[in-house]
Amino acid sequence: MGSLLDIGDDVANAPEPKVVPAGEEYKLRILDCRQGIDKNQHLYIMPRFDVDSEPYAKDFTSFIGLQHDEMDEKERVRARSDLRLFLECFGLPTSGQLPIDDMKGKTGWAILGIKEDDQYGEQNTIRKFIAPK
Repeated sequence: MGSLLDIGDDVANAPEPKVVPAGEEYKLRILDCRQGIDKNQHLYIMPRFDVDSEPYAKDFTSFIGLQHDEMDEKERVRARSDLRLFLECFGLPTSGQLPIDDMKGKTGWAILGIKEDDQYGEQNTIRKFIAPK
């Protein structure tokens, strides 16, 4: 026979995590960061964020494609700029090796948006990373 755990009455009324309003600035914390290869065989990173001051906010991810040889100059500039803004926002080095394992727990500020995801419903997105001044 297994043991029973008393969970009390609070679970029945637990609120569902939700998105935070779009267009506002929020302090984010990196929960983890995954690296991988996309369907076109290009490298990317995908940090998972927590909205620091909102206990009921859903966690969300942001796809950051890394530059590759098949990009034209405009795409390459955009990819480097997007990565630089992310790194600066979270106080990470902007040259040398990308410290994937050291990203967890880092905090930074961003303006958020909202998108509809077929699998997960409404999700927050990054509109703009804000670099510290």
